[in-house]
Amino acid sequence: MIAGIIAAGVVSCSGSGEEYVVKGSTSQERLEGQYVFLVPYGSNNIEDSIGVDSTVVKNGKFEFRGRKGEFLARVTMHRKVRFGTQDLLIITEPGEIAVVIDSVSSGKGTRQNDALQMWKELKENRDRVHWNQTQHINYLREQGDTVYANSLADSLSNFNRHYVDQIHGIMSMLGSGTAYDLLKQRYGE
Repeated sequence: MIAGIIAAGVVSCSGSGEEYVVKGSTSQERLEGQYVFLVPYGSNNIEDSIGVDSTVVKNGKFEFRGRKGEFLARVTMHRKVRFGTQDLLIITEPGEIAVVIDSVSSGKGTRQNDALQMWKELKENRDRVHWNQTQHINYLREQGDTVYANSLADSLSNFNRHYVDQIHGIMSMLGSGTAYDLLKQRYGE
């Protein structure tokens, strides 16, 4: 399904002539001279039709420029040096996108990429809380304390609903587009 969403966005925006610029950096010295890739995100057909772009990290910096239209892409290091770095989803919309590739990566600078960064931060927080609380709930149930476990489970459900509401707020702010379609596919309307 996501491949269809991405393909529609690529077809509608191809040849627009508007340039996207990804200005990246990293603080990890071990990445100096290593390849970083801009990989279209979705099916192999999407990747094959758009193509993978690559560049080399020099002085802790790298840059991608393109006029291939708007699409969802993954910024990632070569697989031989990827350990200790976090891949990052971005949207190649016109403008300058600032990317940091590190143990915790980030992207910002354009409307949709700012929204993806908000989503990323919310999701990382949600995932951390969810995992910790789930472990605690399971421990309580193993100990026979179902009353407290059920109370925590209800609290976790409320937390998860609030998270989805925050995502829907980001979607409302965005309106239609590639980021909206990605979030809609994952969280509904």
